[in-house]
Amino acid sequence: MAPTEIASNEGGTVRDRLIRAADAEVTERGIDAVQMEAVAHRAGVSRATAFRQLGSISEMLVQVALLRSRRYVAAAEAVMATKKGVFAKLEAALLYTTHRLPTDPSVTAFIAQRSASVHHPMVHRMAIEAMGTVLRDGQTSGDIRTDLTLDDLVDFMVEQTYLAADEIDRSDAAVHRRFRNFIVPALSATRGSAGERLALASEAEDAVATAIDALTDLAVHLRCNR
Repeated sequence: MAPTEIASNEGGTVRDRLIRAADAEVTERGIDAVQMEAVAHRAGVSRATAFRQLGSISEMLVQVALLRSRRYVAAAEAVMATKKGVFAKLEAALLYTTHRLPTDPSVTAFIAQRSASVHHPMVHRMAIEAMGTVLRDGQTSGDIRTDLTLDDLVDFMVEQTYLAADEIDRSDAAVHRRFRNFIVPALSATRGSAGERLALASEAEDAVATAIDALTDLAVHLRCNR
């Protein structure tokens, strides 16, 4: 079946169209089989234009990984929005990304370039958008340390996110251990064992909120069945 062309009226620049076309090609063929000529054809431009706009195949794959990362960031933000408390939000996001990122070959290839990916300006910008408000609110509430800049805190969380996604053991239990043993003590305004108490308190708070929601739903159900 012939690949679907990316229409020029879908919006964005030629480069945007090419990245969307590359994303579609990677989905259909995989990262090892994608070719610039096929991407150019799908985007409706010449091969020379594709190379001029995207550079090498490896840079094109980086752009695909960044495009997909935006989607995962948006989903992680939605997950955090369901939680209460800074540590509950951050742990929920870590659980989500640990399970989801390794399933995407383009993202895992990007993560493998650890030094380049952690410090990529677009990655930092997306992480600031996703976690910046949560971390800043945590600093205001006294839960998150204030002796480091927000940029430093976000870079640390990105590194921990990549490390967790790259682990062999990506079970919930392993993520919980990483969060309690490494992330909370590093971020907490109160260091040491108090950090774990904060994580446990946050988890208990989240469990209570879930129980309240369940009881509310049950009460509504009982009233409707009277």
